Amino acid sequence: MELARLLSFIAALGCMAGLSAQPASASDSQTIGELHPPVVASLGDQKITVFFLKNNLKGQVGGVHVPDAEIFYAPMNAMKPSLNYVWKVEGEQIASVFFFERKFPERAGKSMFVLTETPESNNGFQGVSYSTQELHLVKNGDRLSLEFLRGNAYPPELQNCYEGRDLDKGIDVACAYNDAASIKKFLAAQDEKMIADQKQQLGLIREPLKTGGDAANVTCPSTEFSTFLAAFSERTDVQKAFVQQPLQMVTTVAGDPEPEMEKRSVSGDQLKFPIIPDRVKREADGLTLTVKEERGNNATAILQKPDTDYVFEYRFVRGQCWRLEEVMDYSL
Repeated sequence: MELARLLSFIAALGCMAGLSAQPASASDSQTIGELHPPVVASLGDQKITVFFLKNNLKGQVGGVHVPDAEIFYAPMNAMKPSLNYVWKVEGEQIASVFFFERKFPERAGKSMFVLTETPESNNGFQGVSYSTQELHLVKNGDRLSLEFLRGNAYPPELQNCYEGRDLDKGIDVACAYNDAASIKKFLAAQDEKMIADQKQQLGLIREPLKTGGDAANVTCPSTEFSTFLAAFSERTDVQKAFVQQPLQMVTTVAGDPEPEMEKRSVSGDQLKFPIIPDRVKREADGLTLTVKEERGNNATAILQKPDTDYVFEYRFVRGQCWRLEEVMDYSL
């Protein structure tokens, strides 16, 4: 895939250089096309141009997955032009590209959303499916970048949303999130709910503990993971009360030829708190904390610094309350 990405990069440079050139002749082998016209993304006074480059050879390569397209961006008015790879596109068409700015503190910021549309035809369904992808605009000094965060947990409502005819049931199916307006409305409602939940949780955080600070008697903040995580990340006493001992610590160490994961168990005085830094510390260090996944009684939060290899995963398990059972340090 690295070779394929390099070839895409080289072809993309050629594509950029020839956007205004004469049309290619029928005999030319055009490996890179355009899935969607370029889009200008801005944050403050900084701007980038985003390219959606289609792989016209998809289906002709065997033994390896080839995405429908890949996303690149280039800084505008830069002294040193560059083309930067962002992420892949899994969808035959791009139905819409739009922007939305979240207000919830843990996820605040402007993002670009890509809505893809893919024809679906099988024995049980005839129609199309829509999926939404989020890419984050990140400002670092005088540099603006577009990034895909691997820890993103996409709402299931915005993935594989079907519209067409259910042949098994003999009914028409409509997707509620098939355009920018409906998705923005959904994101705004989700944002408002997270803000309301956080305000409620902050009220719980200010309540006195049952006994004068004894971590063993700290009340479970919530069985809802996002609410629990908000309290866990802000209060050291909650961390001490809801860390499973011994705690499993998995660290990335140098290896030959590849880095290796080293696992150890820590407990008692070996545990250093806070295990997750609070919001003030995260903002000062440019860190983001998000829920990566929640399935049944298991959940994972991810702490990372965009555009670096700083990545921590915190794995929780739920009993009467949530407990942290493992920390994965992927940083080199």
